Formats: sequence, structure tokens, C-alpha cells
Amino acid sequence: MPDRTRSASSVSEDPYRQIVQSAVDFAVVSYDLNGDVTSWNEGARRVLGWSEQEMLGQPVRRLFTPEDLDQGVLEQEMATAERQGRAMDERWHMRKGGERFWASGELMPLRDDEDGRITGFVKILCDRTHQQRRDAQMSELNEALRATEARLQMALDVGGMGVWQCDLKKKTAQWWPGMAALHGLEADTPALYRDEYVKLVHPQDRHAVAQALQRAVTNKCGDQVEYRVLWPDGSVHWLESRSKMLMDLQGELWRMSGVCLDVTQRKQTERDLKFLAAASDELARLDDYEHTLEKIARLALPHFAEWCLVDIATDQGGLERVAVAHADPAKEVTARALHGRIPQQPGRISGGGPFNVLRTGRSERTAEVTDKKMEDSVPDPAYRAALRELGMSSYLGVPMNVRGRTLGVISFMSAQSGRRYTAQDQELAEDLGRRAAVAIENSKLIRALKDSDRAKDVFLATLAHELRNPLAPVWNGLSIIKRMPQDATRVAQMADMIERQVGQLARLVDDLLDVSRITTGKIELKKEWTDLVTVVNSAIETSRPHIEAAHHQLSLHLPEDESTELEADPVRLAQVFSNLLNNAAKYTRPGGRIEVEVQTSPEQLSVRVRDNGAGIAPQMLDKVFSLFTQVTHPSERSQGGLGIGLSLVDGLVRLHGGSVEARSEGLDQGSEFIVRLPRGRAQDASRQAAAPAPGQAAAGISGPRRILVVDDNQDAANTLADLLQIMGMEVAVAHDGRSAVSQVAGFAPQVVLLDIGLPDINGYEVARRIRKLEGVAQPRLVALTGWGQDQDKKLAEAAGFDDHWTKPVDPARLEGLAV
Repeated sequence: MPDRTRSASSVSEDPYRQIVQSAVDFAVVSYDLNGDVTSWNEGARRVLGWSEQEMLGQPVRRLFTPEDLDQGVLEQEMATAERQGRAMDERWHMRKGGERFWASGELMPLRDDEDGRITGFVKILCDRTHQQRRDAQMSELNEALRATEARLQMALDVGGMGVWQCDLKKKTAQWWPGMAALHGLEADTPALYRDEYVKLVHPQDRHAVAQALQRAVTNKCGDQVEYRVLWPDGSVHWLESRSKMLMDLQGELWRMSGVCLDVTQRKQTERDLKFLAAASDELARLDDYEHTLEKIARLALPHFAEWCLVDIATDQGGLERVAVAHADPAKEVTARALHGRIPQQPGRISGGGPFNVLRTGRSERTAEVTDKKMEDSVPDPAYRAALRELGMSSYLGVPMNVRGRTLGVISFMSAQSGRRYTAQDQELAEDLGRRAAVAIENSKLIRALKDSDRAKDVFLATLAHELRNPLAPVWNGLSIIKRMPQDATRVAQMADMIERQVGQLARLVDDLLDVSRITTGKIELKKEWTDLVTVVNSAIETSRPHIEAAHHQLSLHLPEDESTELEADPVRLAQVFSNLLNNAAKYTRPGGRIEVEVQTSPEQLSVRVRDNGAGIAPQMLDKVFSLFTQVTHPSERSQGGLGIGLSLVDGLVRLHGGSVEARSEGLDQGSEFIVRLPRGRAQDASRQAAAPAPGQAAAGISGPRRILVVDDNQDAANTLADLLQIMGMEVAVAHDGRSAVSQVAGFAPQVVLLDIGLPDINGYEVARRIRKLEGVAQPRLVALTGWGQDQDKKLAEAAGFDDHWTKPVDPARLEGLAV
């Protein structure tokens, strides 16, 4: 079905501009939310006196009398238009020469095509002191409409809209072709007038449509209404209708014109989000998860599904049905009894269903359940007949996954509504499944917490450790918002980032409610085919500042011409190896040796991390992976930390189906940690990538690069300098342009991160002066700015910059400066 949700802004503006400019006796003025004029038609010039050049960008307040401005009439009109969709008025207005004239006006909001957000207003004024011009105005307007009708129809077709018009005196209607399509009718279907048209409307919405028509006639103005229509095939679609009233020369109602848009997808999305929000609210208050899941199953009816099932995995690999809901109460009994007919071994259901979702841990979606698909997936005739009795036109089953485990399955089925589950529906359902899984597990964890007095200390200590990284970007994002409040795009980006990080904080809080999260590895993995060598190299880069700070020698040994691919979460594995490397760097005296070796076998891969550091006492070898255990040499002071690093390593490796082993000959004899990981399922040769050659490995640590940070914002400059120093670089800071030029000569940086907006001379001038310095090795100049338009990049290039980076900078990009 063609997309009919495109807004009018996708239609060419030429026909509309011609219509507006042709209405020379109507002042048509648009202005933004600040009240500044953004368009001014020829009618506005004639009625109000000012030209378009004089008024563009000027305050619309000029049109209002001083007493109206004092009483807040302008603001009241905008508020009414925003709330009701339009604001009508008749009052005195001002012309250019200060002359007052009586006019009738209408104010309407302008909305963004994507999200419906109000972006401004359009005001139409008619000079009521010149009634004799009405005949000419109507004639001109009709002529303009006829002249542009053909082009306008083409644009409407592209926009997926339908236009209609009713002659209220003749009681006839006219449809442009798009209207028939919006109602699922043939293009040559005759237009329907009022009572006949209402028959196409859903019975539950006919009264609302009749009321809207009556309001439009009574108030002699247009109206807006959303309602459902029934297509010949029985499907239901949502339309939004917006209308306008036209008067004849005697001031009587003549015609009613309007446009219809198909808003089915928008309405469906709104209902789906409400369902997700309501379900999330239930999960947030979860104490008895079986009862809560029953509520969620009912919340899905009838908008998201006609019937819904929730099954929880048992320890024996089966499914226990905890919730059943059907839109038809008479069929709910059948749906509850249906579970007893399902074969209790997942392997006996070859075609799919809840057991297949449980077995694979992945969603299953069948957009249209045909008879053939039913026969292929359900071999049991009695079970198949029961499913047909319940009705199922589309199926969606999603797992309740958490930390690599599938706790159960939620199944949604549509029937008589005709809904076909889409990829977007699957994303929403999977989101719900994840939230339900976390809630179920947390319910169990909360019960476990009551049995442990130590849980409070565990929670607080681990919380402080785990939340530092998410808090850092939130803090930086807030700083950026404070410093760039007028940059709407940047503020929106920061808001999205903060929202993601706050969500991560919430998830971490849930994860940390029990110490078993660390000891059993209850972390959701995002597995993919990845190269272990690449993961190890990533971990080395993460730990490089710690290694270099202690002047350790690092050597890396890789297998030659052997595949090191495996199925794993690369981020979590990198966390494992960086933790091991950080430990090796911490517990080895300065100038020590650290070795990393990757070994392969047909079934598994191994990574060995060795050091010649403090070693581990024999009695501690069995405890190093326990929570909050720290192993330090007796003669040395504590290295700090919460002691959860190795516990996390052990948990993450176990989640991957592997193991980790600690070895040491004793104190001062160094230590070795061996991580063994299964390769995973059989590899597809076409997906394998060649492993990096040994020569490409990190063979040594290069010296730190000198970097000059220039920013008048001291917090921004100092935090960036600290970050670069942590990455192992030598950093100097300047807060104005002239100091920056001086420091280039004295400090001799290899890279200059240069802000553009400086208090004395701007960054472009600083760059030009640096390029003119004689006897100085020219550094790499990087413009570090919040301005990222093409014009800004061209200005930077012209001034002598090598690169143009937009704030905030990805830390990975900063690490690249070390190369």
C-alpha cells in the first residue's frame, strides 16, 4: 500500500505560493516562535503598507495597537492557536503610516513535518473596511485555484493526500483521485456527500465526524478531526481531515474544502508506545512477576495483538505458561488449554513457535500465517486446528533475554484486525521482552537480597565502581549544553546522549542489586563474529597509558596464518583483557615485563597474560577471582581499587562459555592468567577475515606526543588536557590566541587542538600566525569547534588548518593523535 503519511511540505511550494500571492486583498503573514516575520505576501503589502523587504525579520508586533500589546493580545492569540489549532479575531490593526483599520483575522500554527512540533504561525488578515473588494478578491482567488489545479493535483498525489470539496447549497461533493485511494476505493468511484460518506466511517467514529461537520457549519470555519474508515476488504485505517469554509458574496456558506491524510501508521505507533509505557510502568512496580506478566498480556489487547501468551523457561528446558489473554473471552479458555497440546520437547517443533524462540534466544516473526506455513510449523493436526479456531493471521514471538540467558518467551498473535507484524513491531516487542527479563530477574534478586546483610555494602561499593564511566559523558554533556545553549542541534545530540547514559545508569543500578551479578556474570552479551587478535589489540590500546606510565616492556605473540575468529561480545572481551593488563601493570614494579600470547586449537582459543611482578601467594590462588579480593605484596602499600576486576574477568569469561586460570610460583615470582574461550558454532568461510600478521602487532610503546590545547573555556581545556595525559601524551594548555602562538614557538607541539572562538584573536587568525612562524617545526593544526558546517570547514582550511573536528570529540579519535 502506498505511503499516505507524507505531509503537505513534501508538495512543491510553487502552486501554494501562487495562490497566496494571488490573494492580494488578504494579508498572509507567517512568523516564527519569537514573533519575527518569515514571509509577507503581496496582499500584506497592499493591506498593511510595508513591503516584504521592510518586514522580513521584523517583529509582527508592528501590526497590533499599543493597547492590544499592553493587554498581551498577541501572546493570547498564539496560545489559543497552539491549543485549538486556530485563533479567530476581529480588531483594530496598524498600517505602516500609523493608520488604524478594522480587520478580521485567523491565526494558525505551522508544524514540523517529522514530529508535529510547532515551528511558527501564519496569520491571515482581511481588511473589513473595504467590503466592496470582496467580489474581485473571490474572483481572483478562484481563477488562481483553477490555474494551478492540475499542478496541485500532481503534487498531492506525490504527497499521498486526498483533497475534497462539498457544495453546501447543491449538496454535492467533488473528490480528487487521491481521496478514493485513501478509502480503498477505485479511482473512478463517485464522490460521496455527507450522509453517504459517513457510511464509510467506522461506526464508533460516525458521531465524532458528524459533530465536526456540524461545528464547521455552525461556526462558519474549518475543523480538524481524526477518525477511522472501513475499507472494502474489512481493514481499518485512520484518516486526519482538515477543512475550510468558503462564503458566497452574500456572506452565506457556500463550499467546504479540505484535505485528508492517512495517519494509520502514526496512530498505530502511538498506541504501541502507550502499550510499552504502560507495560514498563507495571514492570517498574513488579513484585510478583507472574501476576505482572498477566497484566502485560492484557495490556497488549486489542491494539497490539488479539491474543498474547507469556511462557517462563523451566530448569528442565521446557516452558511454563504463566499468562494467557485473548480479546475474545470465549476463546481465552481454549487458548489456556492449548498449552497442554504443545509437544514438551523443543526439538519436536521443527517450524518454530515459543520453543524455537527459547532454544535460539532470537525472535521469530511471521508477517502472514498462511495455511502452508501453519502445516509446516505445526505437524500435530489437533494443535493446528485449535490454532485456527483461535484465529491467527500474523505471529510474533520474542525472547525475554538477560545476560546471555533466555528466561521465557512472549508471543503475540493478530487475527481479525488484519495487522501484519513488521520489523518495527518486532523492535518494540523485543524492547518489552528485555525489560520483562530484567524485571523478572530483579524480582528474584530482590528476594535474595533479603537473605544477606552484606548486600548493602556490596551494592554501594560496586555502584561507585561501575557508575564512573556513564557519569563522565553525562557531566561532559551537561557542560556542553551550558556552553552552547543556543545550538539546538548540539543540545539535542547531548540530550540524546545523556538519555542513553542515564538509561545505562538505570540498568547498572538494576544489575548491581545483587552480588551474584559479578560472580555469575549476569550481563547481557552482544555476540558477533569477531577476531580475537583485534580484541586483544583494542585492550592493549585501552591499557597503554597504564603500561607506559610504569615504563613496562610489552611483547605480543600471535599465531601465524591461523584463524583467530570466534563468536563473542568484542566489547566485553576487550574489558576482560584490559582488566588483566591493568592488573599486570599495577602489580609489576616500574620497568617490568608484560607478555601477551594468543594460542589456537580447533575447538578453542587461549590468551595468556604474563608479568614478572609481585606474584600471588599460594593460598591466594583460589581466591583471586572472588569479589573484592586484592592481592598485594606484603611490603607494598595497597594499590587501591574495589577488588572486583578479576571477579568481573571470571564472570565475563564464563558468560562466553570459557574459563580463566591464575598461575604463580609465589610472591615476587610474577603471575600468569590464562583465558580459554570456545570458538562457537561452525564458521562460514566467507565471513572469515584474515588475522593480522605478527608484524602488525603492537611491538613496543612509542614516546608521548606533545599536544597544545587552546580553549578559552578553562574547564573544557583542562579536562581535555587531562584526558590526553591519561592517554600518555605530553600536554600544554593556552586560554587565548596570542599565548597559543607563543607556546607553539616555546613548547614545539606536534599537534595543536585549537578552538575558534577565543577572547583576543580568533582561531583562524591564530592558525595564520602559526603558519608564518619561522624556524619552528610546523605542527598539525586541528580546529576543535562546535561549528561544523561546510562553510566553517572551508574557513578552517583557508586559514591553514589540517583538520576540522566538531565538539565533542570521540576519545578514540584523540587516541589516534598518538600515531
